[in-house]
Amino acid sequence: MGGSVRILRTGLRVLAIIVVAVMLGVVAMLAAFTGRGLPQTSGTIRIDGLHASATVIRDDAGIIQIRADDPHDLFLAQGYVHAQERMWQMEVWRHISSGRLAELFGEGSLDTDRFIRTLGWRGAAQHDLDAMPPDVVDALQAYADGVNAWLADHDGAFGPPFVVAGLLAGTGGVGGYTPEPWTPLDSAAWQKVQAWNLGGNMDTEIFRLLADARLGSPDRTDELFPAYEADAPVITPSGLEGSGGAGNLNVVPVPVQGSATTSTPAIAVAASDARLSTEADGAWHDLADLGAEILALAGLDNAAGLAGNHGIGSNNWVVSGSKSASGGALLANDPHLGFNMPSVWIMNGLHCRTVSEACPFDVTGVSFPGVPAVVLGHNARVAWGATNVGPDVQDLFRETVDPQDPSHYLYKGDSIPFDVRTETIKVAGGEDVTIEVRSTRHGPILNDVDDRLADEAPVALAWTSIQEADGAFTSIFRLNTVADFEGFRAAFEGYGSPSQNFVYADISGNIGYQLPGLVPLRNGAPTGDRIRDGASGDDDWGGYIPFDDLPWQLNPPSGFIVSANNAAVDADYPFFIGHDWDPGYRAQRITDLLAAAPEGSLTPADLRAIQMDTYLLRADRTIPLLLADAAPATADGQLLLSRIRGWDRTCGIDSTGCAAYVSAEFVLTRAIFEDELGPLARDYVGSTASWQSLLAVLSDPASPWWDDVSTTEVERARDVIAAALDATAADLRAAVGEPGRWTWGRLHTVNFREQSLGLSGIGPLEWYFNSGARQVAGVDGAVNNNYYRTWLAFPDPDDPEVAPVGLDRLFTVSNGPSYRLSIDMSNLDAARIVITTGQSGNPFDRHYGDLIDDWASGGTVPLKFSWDAIEASAAATLTLEP
Repeated sequence: MGGSVRILRTGLRVLAIIVVAVMLGVVAMLAAFTGRGLPQTSGTIRIDGLHASATVIRDDAGIIQIRADDPHDLFLAQGYVHAQERMWQMEVWRHISSGRLAELFGEGSLDTDRFIRTLGWRGAAQHDLDAMPPDVVDALQAYADGVNAWLADHDGAFGPPFVVAGLLAGTGGVGGYTPEPWTPLDSAAWQKVQAWNLGGNMDTEIFRLLADARLGSPDRTDELFPAYEADAPVITPSGLEGSGGAGNLNVVPVPVQGSATTSTPAIAVAASDARLSTEADGAWHDLADLGAEILALAGLDNAAGLAGNHGIGSNNWVVSGSKSASGGALLANDPHLGFNMPSVWIMNGLHCRTVSEACPFDVTGVSFPGVPAVVLGHNARVAWGATNVGPDVQDLFRETVDPQDPSHYLYKGDSIPFDVRTETIKVAGGEDVTIEVRSTRHGPILNDVDDRLADEAPVALAWTSIQEADGAFTSIFRLNTVADFEGFRAAFEGYGSPSQNFVYADISGNIGYQLPGLVPLRNGAPTGDRIRDGASGDDDWGGYIPFDDLPWQLNPPSGFIVSANNAAVDADYPFFIGHDWDPGYRAQRITDLLAAAPEGSLTPADLRAIQMDTYLLRADRTIPLLLADAAPATADGQLLLSRIRGWDRTCGIDSTGCAAYVSAEFVLTRAIFEDELGPLARDYVGSTASWQSLLAVLSDPASPWWDDVSTTEVERARDVIAAALDATAADLRAAVGEPGRWTWGRLHTVNFREQSLGLSGIGPLEWYFNSGARQVAGVDGAVNNNYYRTWLAFPDPDDPEVAPVGLDRLFTVSNGPSYRLSIDMSNLDAARIVITTGQSGNPFDRHYGDLIDDWASGGTVPLKFSWDAIEASAAATLTLEP
């Protein structure tokens, strides 16, 4: 992990002298930079293609509200203002989704481009686009026209990042880099990046296979991933009143394209005996790493690890009118994604002047820059939020090459030619590179990403998002105008990935839930934990869980619905969705706090307080076990233990108990598992699975995991715990100083960084693009859920010169709540919201990072909805004219 960043830095340092001169040495050029790309927010702009005038209002936080006569003008205006605020981010994102990063950043990005091109993200997005209904395609085209109108208006004066990119690409000069025209496909392809981020487990599957080889047994590997506990919260338990989608064993599943249709309930079946070669462990590991590095470059998941669940989480919940103080339904949502400058979200609303069948949009919330419509938010009748499901929708298939003809592979006794396509990758400052990509009926051959795998048995990736036409964007588009729960559910038919836990609230006090998405039904072994045999056909996918059999709820007896990446269904659900759930502590904490509130008392302020809750529930279980067998030898170790003993389980910035426990938890977990896992510990320690494994080992003093296999002695639990506490205290003293300084805030800081030029390693560029570090509350596993790159504490196998970080830098926050929203459906103008940084992508704009302090402290800003309220809160009004 981190390879793409290192390579990007290498390319940028070649230009360090030029860039520093441009940024610091030429006052006139710096002044010119200041004006580049800053949005015009008032007055009038004329745009070819508009049917009539459109109004764009920005409030004090820069929140954008657009009003127009028809959908075409709404989306054209949205494209224009997104480009005003975030064109550089949009440009980087479309190069990621298309596998064209080398065009921007040079030879160092070839590996990521090769990976994306092999998976075929842009081709799959074209397949999606071809299947979209005309009104959705029209919206994408109008949005693209708006982006292109902004590009045409600025005629090369796009802002500082484009100048730097131009220098790197060799196009040079003050004019810098000029983007190509935007297309509907550029918007559609972003969905593939999101689907990769939130909807796959290829990396975890590779981790399990590498661990199998190292530990000598799949059973031993499976101990690293404890089963979901029977008493942990389930979103839609079997038999819940007001729920549906429990499934039955006689349904006909949705067929996989080009395959037979069969039904496979989640019964125990012997796993395939296919294996990856251990000869190329490093190459397979690096290939899995590439997927994580792409997400880091996109700013979506900066803490990804092969063992999964290092940095992706979310919370949402809805409360019925019967439990709220106002009598209106309440909704809270905070999706957890990577932290970067600017935010992955942009806050905006779309309002038809006259809402009608011809122009049905009256909606506000957050969108992805580069994509039309509102992704999460509310309209005049319905609000919705989302958390990630984490279904198992990716499988590896080991193919068998025909020994008589290496251009063919074997399937059910037949010799079938590989599908072959060529891809040409343009490289900034270098020669074009042409690659050849092979695919089988199961998917693209991953070996083609890395030359070290050329002689290995070919392994194909089956993934729902590239195998089927995905209607996810159409579903989001339809959500913008739904009026009731029936319409809410209907919007998700055809939704493919990433599968999400969508919650629902409406103005009549109703609450609901729907899990949509294509989830494969597997022949042979029902789970996708390990590589499957591609030649026999016995392990193929036989279809997908039918939409009507996916779980949903409407007005459950509890009066609320909570999802926090915990198990979507229980063991009685007849189909396999997945099992790499969050352990459920966040969901349990939210449930406990909601259940404790008196009937008819809950307010949006209560929901916001829950979003900021820092109670670490898992510590209630681990600390008694730790205290029962802890006898550190040093005075500092004993002090650390006393702080853990007296800790209230909350993680504010001044907490010494939180700093003591979280640090000791990491050191102890590493001590238990690193000797067996070796280099794989870098991917595992710090994952949610590792915290559950720690609990299991602490509960069993005789567990073989206590023994350090690198020594001739047999270590006991008591010895390992004592040594870990002493080592933690020594590390804290070395890293932070005397014990009075061992507070959580000194360890737990956040620095929002721009994910391309802000990671250059060039001081002036990083100062220019990034925010400064600040202390922040929260912790991995609390409702206020923050993650860190725990793998940085380990040696880097790809770069031995990179020193592991100490405890003073280990808990630097990289992922967490990307925005927070709270809504009372009885008063839509009282909704509150905050994103991580600010609306602008230009460092000279006052809205570049003006919301960081609010985000860090739990503050929010108003999200007005009615046009009267929007006009009353206007800080700037822009008129767009034909």
